[in-house]
Amino acid sequence: MSIYSDDALKLVKDAKRTAETPSLSPYRDDLVRNVLLEMRHLEASLRDILAQREKALPEQVTGLTAAATMHHLALRRSKRCLLAYTRHRVDRILDTLWELGGGSGSSNAALPADLRRNLSSSEADFITGYTGLVSEYRGQFLEVDLGAALVPPRDLFVEVRVLKDCGEVMTENGAVRLVKNSQHYLRRTDVEPFITAGYLKHIE
Repeated sequence: MSIYSDDALKLVKDAKRTAETPSLSPYRDDLVRNVLLEMRHLEASLRDILAQREKALPEQVTGLTAAATMHHLALRRSKRCLLAYTRHRVDRILDTLWELGGGSGSSNAALPADLRRNLSSSEADFITGYTGLVSEYRGQFLEVDLGAALVPPRDLFVEVRVLKDCGEVMTENGAVRLVKNSQHYLRRTDVEPFITAGYLKHIE
């Protein structure tokens, strides 16, 4: 037998279970829809109970007050669970965007395929809006790379292995051809965008 907030609790458990996984779990549209329907039902029932309480006999007030309190607490709990689930997913999405270069992409196409597959339509719209805002903000500060690492680099040059063909890339020291499986010792500032995008791997 299902009780109030059961599906909301499942959302929280889903978020907790996938908190340490490398990729975002599929959006639980079925559970979210059930929680929203349940919340609407609880709100309507609460209004009815409060309306009855206004006209109730003194001996009925205590029971109706208890019922109203339980409905209110169930409604509040479901709302908090839904918000926690949503916040967890938004945090994971933003973390991924900044790992890929600070959300500079103008669409969802730059995101990993497994992440795109697990997004809801609302989350996809959020990413489009967010990356648009970041790009607009970046336009005002052309000399600042918002996607750069927050920790200053220890070395000016880094050794990298090419994971995907990048073709010919222009660096401060001239053109370099980045062919898959080749290794290079290059200036960090020249290759950092490619490392962030997953084309190159920094060899420690």
